Amino acid sequence: MYVGIDVSKNWLDIAVLSKQNELQETERIKNTVVAIQNYVQSLKIHSEQILFCLENTGKYGNSFLEVAAVQQLKTWLEHPLQIKRSLGMTRGKTDQQDAIRIAQYAYRFHDKVILWKPEEKVILQLRGLRSKRNLLVKSYTMLKQGMDKSDSVLQQPLKTLRKAITEIDARIESVIAADEKMAGQYKLLQTIPGIGKVVATNLLITTKGFTILTDLRKLACYMGIAPFPYQSGSSINYRSRVSKLGDHKLKALLNLSAWNAIRSVKSLKEFFERKVAQGKHKLSAINAIRNKLLAIVLSVIRRNQPFSEDYSAIVT
Repeated sequence: MYVGIDVSKNWLDIAVLSKQNELQETERIKNTVVAIQNYVQSLKIHSEQILFCLENTGKYGNSFLEVAAVQQLKTWLEHPLQIKRSLGMTRGKTDQQDAIRIAQYAYRFHDKVILWKPEEKVILQLRGLRSKRNLLVKSYTMLKQGMDKSDSVLQQPLKTLRKAITEIDARIESVIAADEKMAGQYKLLQTIPGIGKVVATNLLITTKGFTILTDLRKLACYMGIAPFPYQSGSSINYRSRVSKLGDHKLKALLNLSAWNAIRSVKSLKEFFERKVAQGKHKLSAINAIRNKLLAIVLSVIRRNQPFSEDYSAIVT
């Protein structure tokens, strides 16, 4: 049985398909832990015979994931764009139709399912703290950009925001320090020129303590810095380009790290200058540095040794 779930803030729209791709029922329930528990218990077959599929829409799916973790439900948390593009041309849109389409996606591609697993407590804590920090930094930046230097009205709010950001940073440090393995990785990452506390924290969250995305190409693809060819027949043959899909915040952070690394590591600076001298656009050259920096990150973690000039062998 395949259950498609369309998630919204207050409701879950649910569609149930049989193994023969026949629509069994549709339902709307409240997006609360109790309502979800009651619905799962109401299903007429054992939960281990059901594949639940929902889009990864952020915090609004947390109630279902909480139940899924406790009851060990087979859950497929898929990227919304992956589901959308698999549907082809469609007409009309309602929450109920979306639930049916998600269930149909699970039926068609169940052989490619990647089951969701609950995150470790430390990752959940860091993810929550990062969200709060990002909100505070965004608010601080907006206020500072809109402030007239001669106007003192916004000085106190800015001071309060700076203090809040500092407190969040201290809590992040505390959470990481409480986990021995993650604390070691956090320390190792900061030995790499250009990698500071913020980038190190984001890398730990993204890779879940380097338990996933440990392949350079996969991590680069996730961040949107891996170049892909763009060719078709004999008339279309563009230079390789990066995808617009990816973790844009981490990509921007790594961009700053790359520029700092160029100033600090001689081999990276020489590599950058050589690429520019060969006619590469500076943006293309800096993207190559970002990939090199990721290679160094993964190498440092894999070797469990701090950065040294020996890592220049990675830069070719």
